[in-house]
Amino acid sequence: MDKLKRLFVFNKKVFVFLFCLMIIGIIFGSSLPVFLNSDDKSLVSQYLSDFIVQVKSGCDSLFLLRNGLSNNGIFSFSIWLLGISIIGIPIVLFLFFFKCFIFGFSISSIIINYGFKGILFSFFYIFPHQVINLVIYMLITNYSLIFSFKIIGLIFKKNDFNISVSFNKYLKIFLVCLIFLFMSVLYESFVGPYVLSFIFKLLGL
Repeated sequence: MDKLKRLFVFNKKVFVFLFCLMIIGIIFGSSLPVFLNSDDKSLVSQYLSDFIVQVKSGCDSLFLLRNGLSNNGIFSFSIWLLGISIIGIPIVLFLFFFKCFIFGFSISSIIINYGFKGILFSFFYIFPHQVINLVIYMLITNYSLIFSFKIIGLIFKKNDFNISVSFNKYLKIFLVCLIFLFMSVLYESFVGPYVLSFIFKLLGL
């Protein structure tokens, strides 16, 4: 019972740490557009304009599906694979922070460029698929770190650790996360463009 209690407390600490890291990453990402020079701001504005035109003119859903599965799959697998190694811990933390940073940067850039309209634009741009993705990345990162710390405990502290059972659990969690990522990418590819297109027409963008 004490062992389970300690494990729960440790898992909770890792989760809280990642949540704080996520908030910091989003805040830093949201702050960056304010400090960009005029040329970089123009590039961001042009990218958003091109994105709106592309969505309104129609997107290739199959291309979006392939691209989304590839990007999300590679990123998630990288975090999962790095969890098996001890040296992967700082890389995993950096990758998760970077995703949160991009998340915040996207929201802030849209709002700065489109003002009040950007609030509604950014909401449907990130919800629900990007929010779901961020939660899934957080879960994968959480279990990746926990598995790495278990390996460290096994090697250096000779902790009692059934690596086969823990690895199977780690693998099952990863597969479940992939299923939710797949559902998220399906929405982003086949539903999201139509929702955004309607929002753009509603806002007159």
